[in-house]
Amino acid sequence: RGAEPAQCQSLPCRECTVAMCGILAFFDPEGKGHAELKAHMGGEGTSGGEYRAALKAKLVELVLRQRTRGPDGHGHHEASGGSGRYGLAHVRLAIMDPEHGQQPLVREGGRSVVHNGEIYNYKKLQAEQALGAAPTTSDSEVILQLYAKHGPNFCNMLNGIFAFVVADEGGALMAARDHCGIKPLYMGTCSATGQVWFSSELKSIVDQPCDHFCEFPDGHFWTPETGIVRWYEPVWDNDRYVGQGGTAEHGVRKALETAVREQCMSDVPFGLLLSGGVDSAVVAQILKPIMVELGKEYHTFCVGQPGSPDVTAAQLISDHLGTTHHVHAFNPEEAFQAIPQVIYHLETYEPELIRSAIPNYFLARLTSRHVKVVLTGEGSDELFAGYLYFHDAPDGKALHSECRRIFHHLHNVNNQRSDRMSMAWGVEARVPFLDPNVIDAVMKVDPDHKTIRGERKHEKHALRNLFDGEIPSEVLWRTKAMQCEGIGMTWVQSLQAMCHKAVSDDEWAGASQRFPLNTPHTREEYYYRAIFEDHFKGMDEFVHVWPGGCRAGGAAWRSEKYTRQGLADVNQLANGLTGVALPNGQVSVGTSAASPEGSG
Repeated sequence: RGAEPAQCQSLPCRECTVAMCGILAFFDPEGKGHAELKAHMGGEGTSGGEYRAALKAKLVELVLRQRTRGPDGHGHHEASGGSGRYGLAHVRLAIMDPEHGQQPLVREGGRSVVHNGEIYNYKKLQAEQALGAAPTTSDSEVILQLYAKHGPNFCNMLNGIFAFVVADEGGALMAARDHCGIKPLYMGTCSATGQVWFSSELKSIVDQPCDHFCEFPDGHFWTPETGIVRWYEPVWDNDRYVGQGGTAEHGVRKALETAVREQCMSDVPFGLLLSGGVDSAVVAQILKPIMVELGKEYHTFCVGQPGSPDVTAAQLISDHLGTTHHVHAFNPEEAFQAIPQVIYHLETYEPELIRSAIPNYFLARLTSRHVKVVLTGEGSDELFAGYLYFHDAPDGKALHSECRRIFHHLHNVNNQRSDRMSMAWGVEARVPFLDPNVIDAVMKVDPDHKTIRGERKHEKHALRNLFDGEIPSEVLWRTKAMQCEGIGMTWVQSLQAMCHKAVSDDEWAGASQRFPLNTPHTREEYYYRAIFEDHFKGMDEFVHVWPGGCRAGGAAWRSEKYTRQGLADVNQLANGLTGVALPNGQVSVGTSAASPEGSG
C-alpha cells in the first residue's frame, strides 16, 4: 500500500504503572549528537549495525518513560542508511483505527510522523484538499498529506488536539502544537551539537545533553529554517478588539453542539467526566441524544468526598439523564499519599494546580476501568469569565483582557492537569469548549454580556441562559467551584496540614537557599517543590507559578475571593444544593436555584 511499516511491539496495560499517546523525536543535522553511543562503537562510526541498534534502544528506553500515555504499543523510526540525522518514537493509545494506526507513520517519499492527539476534521480535509486515499484510516495520515502539499503552513486548517513532529528524508523537519496547548510538547536544544529534542513529557528528555529546555509554545510550529513561528492568531486576541453582540448572534450553542458531536469520534468506548458543575452538565445535556443515536451506554464519572457539592450535583445530572454513573469516594489521606505520583506525571510544582490535579488523578484511574476516551467541561471558565473573582471585574474591557490572560495560561494549567492526569492512566480527555470554533464564537461576544452585575448575579450567566429549562436549576445555577473545592469543603486544609508536618524546621529554614527561584511561601509549597526537584532537577525555570500564588492574583483588579491557600469562603459552594456536608458538621438544605430575571 505504498507504506513502510514502522516497527511496533505490543505492551502490557498494567494498572499498577503510574504515566494516550506520547511522542519523542530528535533532529541531529550534523551528526554530532549521541556521543555516549559513539564512544562504544570503536572504529565502526555511525554507519554500522551496532550503532543503529544502540540508537533504536536509546529511543525506545526514552519513550517508554511515558509508556502510560500509550499502553497499546510502541514504535520507532530513524533516518535511512543509519545516518542518525533524525529519530522518531511513539507510545500508542489506540483510539482511531486500532488495528492499522501504529506509529511512526512512514510513507513513500521518505516522510514520517509521530502525532499525539486527534484531528477531528481529517475526513473533511482529505476531501476538500483533494488529498486522495491514505494507507490507513488513522486521523494522523492527514498530517503527512497536508505537509506534502503545503509544507509547514497548514496547522490553521486542523481542528483538533495535537502535538506532532514530521521528518523528511529530503532534509526537512517540522514540529507543531495545537492552538491552546491541549496536548503537551517540550523542546530541548544543544548549542554545541545543533541537536534538538522533542517530547510529550519532560521526563523523556530531562537527562539528555541539552543546554536549554522549554515548553514548546501552543499555537506555534517550528522548522530548522524558520525557528518557532506563531500560526494561531485569532482576531479577538488583540488589545484593540471590541466584541459585539450576544451568544445568539455568534451561534455559541450551535458551535458547542457541533464540537461535542465531532469529538465523539472514536473506535473505542467513551464517556464523560461529570463534576456536577455547569460546564460538564452542559456537555452532558448535549451528549445525551448523541449517545442514544449511537446506541452506546452512557458512562459518567465523578470524584469527591461523600456529601460533597460535586458528588451531590453530579448525581442530580446523572439521574436527570439516566447515565451509568461511577463515583470514586475520595479522602485526604489517599490524596497525600498520591502526591509524589501526581507531581511526577504533572511535571510542575505549582500548588493550586497540584491541588486540583490530585482528585483528577483518582478520577482518571476510575475512568480507565471502563473507557479509553472521555469528554470534559474544561476551558469554559476562561471563555465565559467563570471564576468567582470575575464578580469584581470593573467593566467588560477589563473582563475580556483577563479572559485573554488566563486563556493563554491554559497550556500549563488546566490543559496540563487534564492531559497529564488522564494520561497517567491511559485515558484521552477531550475538551469541546476549547474547539477553535467555540472559542471564536464566545470570545467575539460583547464582553459586557459576561459581566456580573445587577440582575446578572451568577458567573457564566451567558452560558447558563442557553440551557435554562433543560438542566436541573440546582446545578445550572450553582456557584462555581474549582475541582479542588467542589470535591469536599475541608480536604485541602487537611492536605496542607499533612504537608506542613512532612517538612522539618531545618528544611523550612533553608527554603530560600535551596530554592532561590520561586521560593516556597508555605511548607505545603516546599513539599511539592522538593518532590519536583527529585525528578526534574534544574527544570524549574519554565514552570508556571501564578502571581500571588493563585489565578486571581494576576488580575488587573483586586479580589479577596481566593488566596494562596484556596477559596476564602467555601460555604458558598453549597448554595442551592440539598444534602451537602458543611464544614460545621451540618448538612445543607438548599432551595431550588432559579434563573435570575433579566439575566439574558
